[in-house]
Order: sequence, then C-alpha cells, then structure tokens
Amino acid sequence: MKTPFIHPATPPKLVKQFCRAGSYHKLAEALSDEEFTMNVRYPYDLIHKGIEPTDRTVLGREIRHRLYLKRYKPKPRGPKPPPAPKHLIWWNNIGKRMRHMIIERLHRHKEYYRDHPEASPHSDQSS
Repeated sequence: MKTPFIHPATPPKLVKQFCRAGSYHKLAEALSDEEFTMNVRYPYDLIHKGIEPTDRTVLGREIRHRLYLKRYKPKPRGPKPPPAPKHLIWWNNIGKRMRHMIIERLHRHKEYYRDHPEASPHSDQSS
C-alpha cells in the first residue's frame, strides 16, 4: 500500500495510531467507544488536508480531544495597540458637562472675533 500524504499539522500520536490502524476507517473505529462514534471525515481531514474540527461545540471539543488536539484552538495574539495620546485621555476623563462648557466657550469666542476682527489677537496691528 502506498503511504498517503500526511499533513505537517497532524499530531505525532495520531500519525502513529494511523500507521498502526492502516486505514482511516479502522482509525475512526479505534478512536470511538460505546458513547461516542468518530466520523471518518474528521481524522481524514486532519491527516490528509490539515483541517482541524471546530471548537465551538461540545461535540467538536470532544472530537478535537480524541484527535490529540487541544480542546480549544489557541487564539492568535497580536501586538498591543499604542497608548492613546495624553490630551485624548484628559479629554475623555474631564466629564461631559466640562467638555460641553469648553466647546460652548470656544464657539462664543470664535463668534466674537468674527464680529469684531479688530479685537482679534491674530489681526495685523502694525498699521
């Protein structure tokens, strides 16, 4: 019998058991017991294609355990997001009333200088 392709993601214990069993059907029988019958598709997909069963259901976790995988798939960890700038932290911590008051004052200030351009600190006073 020609040796089938064994995916690198297959656990070594499962590869050994597969070599002893000789076929996917016999392997599925060996992984089964009175309470639980293993479908041939799960060992085949893992050994041949590297497709792991889901971990979202109780049955999926049991299948993963019997195939010598962890019951839960490890979650990918990414880098931490950079911390927020200090002015944003301050703005979020001052409270809603204070933020509203600051915005209201800036708005009134802008309207005043729009109506009185000569009083603006940015106007050209060198005349």
